Amino acid sequence: MPDNRLGPAEWVNAGLKALAKSGFSALKADTLANRLGISRGSFYWHFADVSAFHAAILRRWREVALENIIEQLEGTADDRLEALICRAFAAGSGIERAVRAWATADARARAAVEAVDAERIRYLRKLLIEAGVHPSVAGPRARIMNWCYLGFALSSNKLDRDSLQHVIRDLLQLARLNPERLPDAALAPRAAKRTLRRRA
Repeated sequence: MPDNRLGPAEWVNAGLKALAKSGFSALKADTLANRLGISRGSFYWHFADVSAFHAAILRRWREVALENIIEQLEGTADDRLEALICRAFAAGSGIERAVRAWATADARARAAVEAVDAERIRYLRKLLIEAGVHPSVAGPRARIMNWCYLGFALSSNKLDRDSLQHVIRDLLQLARLNPERLPDAALAPRAAKRTLRRRA
């Protein structure tokens, strides 16, 4: 009889923790079984092979990093754009770094990361439009905001609480600006680009 003390959800959660702590090389049946003090028979009772386990890990990451967050935000009457940014920048980033490091070496992980990024940008665009940002600039603005989050999540230089609050406040202020409200200095690059086109 296989050792079935751990269910698939427990194995997947243990895998996420191991991924965040030790990287994707830790996502092996023997390695995890040793960490958990359990025989690997339980692993193969729930997963056909390591590849199936990896797929379950990536599905769970998508739930934690995207789907659950959107579901919770959609159920609140608060400012969803602000709530999303505050939550993203306040959350631990170990698992985000680990999954993206995994994606540099694994096609399935890379596809999962690209899909999550696309959905994050789509949802940010939706929230920006709801906040009054013109649809013509909401898409690029959402992409920039996602890049800001990734730069923060992947950086080893962390901010103290007050500095982080200032960053979040300024990011939200910039995100909500419409083109007609931008200062003249911010519009200068557009004017320069038009001049270059005329000269060409």
